[in-house]
Amino acid sequence: MELGLVGDYIAGLGLDAAKQHMESKIDEHKLKCALKEYIESERKYNDLCTMAEECDFQGIVEYITQELLADVENRFFAVSVNDRRKAHEEIISKAVAYSKASTTESKKRVSRLIAISLEIVRQFFKKKIAVSDYLLAAEIVDAVNEKIVSAVESSTSAIQHTVLESKNELANQLDMVKQSMANGLLYSVENMSQMAATGQYSQVEKNLRKLLAGMSVEHPLYPDYGFTFDGDILKSTPLSEKAQQKYPARLNFKGTIRAGSHYFNDASINPIDYAYRHQLKLVMSIDEAVKLLGNKPDPIQTEAEQYVGKEIIAIPPEFPEAFPCSIKVGEKTYFDYILLRTEEILDDGTYVIGNREQTNSTIYFEIKVNPQNPQKEDFTVNIANANNHELLNYAKFMDELAQVKDLHIYALNVQKDFIAGIINSVNYETGFNSVADEIDFLKRICAIEDYFNVKLNVSENISEEEYRCVFRVSELIFNDEVDSTWKEASFTGVPGEEFRKQLGDLDTPIVMLSYVEICDVNLFGAEFEFKYMRTYRCAVMQELDRIKQLVSCLADGDPIRIKFTPGEDKSAFDTLHIPEELEQDA
Repeated sequence: MELGLVGDYIAGLGLDAAKQHMESKIDEHKLKCALKEYIESERKYNDLCTMAEECDFQGIVEYITQELLADVENRFFAVSVNDRRKAHEEIISKAVAYSKASTTESKKRVSRLIAISLEIVRQFFKKKIAVSDYLLAAEIVDAVNEKIVSAVESSTSAIQHTVLESKNELANQLDMVKQSMANGLLYSVENMSQMAATGQYSQVEKNLRKLLAGMSVEHPLYPDYGFTFDGDILKSTPLSEKAQQKYPARLNFKGTIRAGSHYFNDASINPIDYAYRHQLKLVMSIDEAVKLLGNKPDPIQTEAEQYVGKEIIAIPPEFPEAFPCSIKVGEKTYFDYILLRTEEILDDGTYVIGNREQTNSTIYFEIKVNPQNPQKEDFTVNIANANNHELLNYAKFMDELAQVKDLHIYALNVQKDFIAGIINSVNYETGFNSVADEIDFLKRICAIEDYFNVKLNVSENISEEEYRCVFRVSELIFNDEVDSTWKEASFTGVPGEEFRKQLGDLDTPIVMLSYVEICDVNLFGAEFEFKYMRTYRCAVMQELDRIKQLVSCLADGDPIRIKFTPGEDKSAFDTLHIPEELEQDA
């Protein structure tokens, strides 16, 4: 079924509808011929209306023969504008239904066919008939309440002139429709895919730009704003720098804001400032979102809708980097390199400065200072997981600070005090009778570790035996000789040639006696051994003559017990400095 067949029906029906509203008779044959000429002249546009296998043309004919007459009357001659609009919509809908068009494309084609055909009829009556000729009731009756009857006295030449004008106008309109159809095909998925498949990428880009440019005209803020694609969403885009200034894009959110576990319900508190001062992530849970261009809603809210139900996380700027300092009491440096940094700014403006980020340090300093009251400083220091040398230095630092009270935090980069002042209250808890006793004990522990190259893990509860061991061994390290007294000593002698000779040469029982002892130590988880030499300054061998007689009777290798007691001098001394000849014999 083509446009010519449909045109025959439209021409006849248009004439019948017009005649019902005119008392005077007109030349039915000429008018019908004129209408037929309009439609026949448009056969060159059949390609616009061809539906091929996509719809039922016979269904369109059935609609025209059975129902279109009444619908045409309402379309052209109804008194109410709304009635005429409704009639126009019903004609299109019925034509689509009768054609059994099922796809979007086929429905569009049926709609165009009927719309163009109706436009042909409407244009004929509108252009051809003056008030004195064929007055088109529907163009005027909005202002009147009764039918207007007009006689048609037009001549054949007038009819032909009107037909020509209407024909030219419709040709222009249909050319525009055809161009629109061509553009639609140009931007179709099939056409664009074909161009991409054949490598016409520049043409694809050109077509897309033209398509977006054409769409942009429909933007509510055009020519300041148009449309563009960003990723997979259509967005509004400014078409000039001036547009950005005139209608700046922004997002308005409604939801809850928190920093850490703190929720912001007080409008006087700035969440961004709070998050910065406490170095906490700022989290906003979005309940509602609107994108604005200036003060007007963006016609496309896709971008804003993506935020609803999600969280926006803002990381505050970091505090300035840590700076190296040394910690002094008076002029004495106890800590050579401490990295201090602002860690938090409290709600009252107090700065909390510390070295918590210095992972290689076992000591933690914290200074609280308020610029509004710089004289009132709060200084605390703690130590954890420290070795014995660090514990010793810490104990000495706290003891010195408690006595001198003059604390200096010296900035190494600028070579001057960052903070300096008098510390009146130093709280240091020791497990010993006094800080001095703790310092003395730690000194001895460190001396043993260094001398014997061991690591001692000192427990919180130190036994008396452990303390005596630490004291005795450390005394040997600290002193060349460690004096003591004695009452008696017994040794086992093994007769032999050298032993018999030394014993035979001995003519007095009073001698200075030295020997080397090997000591095994198990102390605070460390096991080690060491040699020391003990010397009795005045040793008297008991029963010298009897010993000599026994030795003469004993065979080589038979042991003999020899006992010594102190003479007038009961002193003895121990030392780690052993003569080489005794070291070898030990």
